[in-house]
Amino acid sequence: MAEPPDVLIRLDGVGKDYGGGVSALLPTSLAVGGGEFLVLLGPSGCGKTTLLRMIAGLLPPSSGGILISGEPLWSSGGRCRKALLCRLGLVLQDANLFPWLTAEENVLLPLELRGGSERGRRTARAQAMLALAGAGDLGSRLPHELSGGQRQRVAIARALSCDPDILLMDEPFAALDAISREALDLELQKLWLETGKTIILVTHSIAEAAFLADRVVLFAPRPGRIAELVELRFPRPREPELMFTPEFQQVVRHLHERMSALMGQA
Repeated sequence: MAEPPDVLIRLDGVGKDYGGGVSALLPTSLAVGGGEFLVLLGPSGCGKTTLLRMIAGLLPPSSGGILISGEPLWSSGGRCRKALLCRLGLVLQDANLFPWLTAEENVLLPLELRGGSERGRRTARAQAMLALAGAGDLGSRLPHELSGGQRQRVAIARALSCDPDILLMDEPFAALDAISREALDLELQKLWLETGKTIILVTHSIAEAAFLADRVVLFAPRPGRIAELVELRFPRPREPELMFTPEFQQVVRHLHERMSALMGQA
């Protein structure tokens, strides 16, 4: 598969070892285009979350390098460059909202910590991001007053508050019921189309990967490695009805068969 145009993120032989012969991820090379929606798919223990955490600046690689717009994210001494971290937003499976802050205050917090603009402008930004994430009417509520899906909407708004170029998402909807998950997948696609952000999403869900991705990176487990890159050419915006088409089912079947085979080889 050809390299995407306008490469924003480049992984050059990025690997992670924990010692004692344990390799979480074999040296991996991959180019991610600016504005691309990339999905990392695979079973537990295949290294996809490890890779995302290295891109997020949370975990130093054992080998190789990560470049953002041609600049190294990690120094040779294993230190992350904070100037590049400002270009990244992160959403985890647990929304991790501060329970004593309202939804708006949670979204406002990164802006308050960064400073640089007057309070009214920061508040307006927080409110705009809540609206963009489909949570515009939830600003005054505390986290315990929100459903799981609503908390994740707030977490997405918080990740977007400082206007990152790249949104990294690690199983953000895994704990939700099927209907809520489908609704948030649609909202996420809408948000991506409206903002043009580069999104890297980790998931175990084959249907979610096929519905959202421009490309799916299929990982094999033990040791973690890229097994296949699958390009999805379904037109945008994608509606739920797509999932019932023969073309979509063919992609899902292929990914399912490949995942099953890879797990059987582990």
